[in-house]
Amino acid sequence: MRTHAGILSLILCVGLGVILVNGCSKKAADYENTSSSMKPEGHLLGGGSRSTVNIQEEMTAGDIESLDQTGVNQLAPDTSSVEYRKTYGRSTAPLYPVFFDFDSSSINADQRENLNSSGNHLLDDKGINIVIEGNCDERGTADYNLALGELRVLNVKKYLVNLGISENRITTISFGSERPLYPGSDELSWAMNRRADLIIP
Repeated sequence: MRTHAGILSLILCVGLGVILVNGCSKKAADYENTSSSMKPEGHLLGGGSRSTVNIQEEMTAGDIESLDQTGVNQLAPDTSSVEYRKTYGRSTAPLYPVFFDFDSSSINADQRENLNSSGNHLLDDKGINIVIEGNCDERGTADYNLALGELRVLNVKKYLVNLGISENRITTISFGSERPLYPGSDELSWAMNRRADLIIP
């Protein structure tokens, strides 16, 4: 009786051991029959070339922008900053504004270097069209300043066309003294407002 009971116990123990060993062994994951929501994060699964895709090669520098904690692109210039306004006015960097003397629409010699730089940029990238905006300081009548602003933009346009830029790429508009970038009534503000801006729309 004890022999039977001992044999029976031994058989039960061996049977349980086999079940436990088989139940705990690792089973290969069947990714083909797994829903996409259950697949391991960061892995490209499936057949053929998809599994060998190099994610890093697919991304370009333009796909990753340098953002601060507010989500603002740090690489984009702050067009409202004092430094930007001082250098570019309302122009679109790397294009520069052209500054004028009081009651003048002539392009001074000290403005030609920046104007040539802007022209070279436009020659290099023929896909860019621009708007030249004419501005004046607050002195003078509204009508007079609109006419003076128009003369300023036409002279800048003529200069750029002489550099080889197609006239069809350039639109002009005069704001006269209607849109002062510097609101002060002093010599510095007036000088900064006598300007033609080169803007990429």
